[in-house]
Amino acid sequence: MPISISNPRKKSPRAKGAPRATQATSARLKELWATPEFREKMKKRDRARIAAAKRNPAKFYRYGVPDGMRRHEAERLWSRANVLADRFIEVLKEQGELPDKQHTGTTTEDGTIFIPDTDEGKAEVTLREAFVLAVGPSTAQVKTRAIATVLAFTKGRPARKAAPTLERPEDLLDMIMNNTD
Repeated sequence: MPISISNPRKKSPRAKGAPRATQATSARLKELWATPEFREKMKKRDRARIAAAKRNPAKFYRYGVPDGMRRHEAERLWSRANVLADRFIEVLKEQGELPDKQHTGTTTEDGTIFIPDTDEGKAEVTLREAFVLAVGPSTAQVKTRAIATVLAFTKGRPARKAAPTLERPEDLLDMIMNNTD
């Protein structure tokens, strides 16, 4: 298996004037951590953070937030992508590409994901999510795969011309003379 070398992930730029840690800062932190009061204060802070993460886990991970982007920027772009995807599905239904009917199904326990019972419903939901990935804030590789999925469903592959079988040289001349393309 070949080893791939990747560039480090993009990070948000450091705020202007944010100082880097110095030796004096390091020495002061060592002093503070040596005291039991400070250690207890930090344990309390850590417990509070863990409790907050359990209450609202979405706030503590970067799922759906591309590297180099802030959460509020990504959420705005994802909501726009969802609106565009809904419109895309509406247009496909208007054109007759998708059946215009409501699908029955189940939702997950938290109510965030709808799982249709029929294959048509699953195809529609999958197509919608592929479109969201294609127009949402994601990497070029994800966008390319999503666009390929959308195109495979909505547009057929172009027809290829069959290679002529020529048994005699006259067949080639007849084909050229009769070709209207």
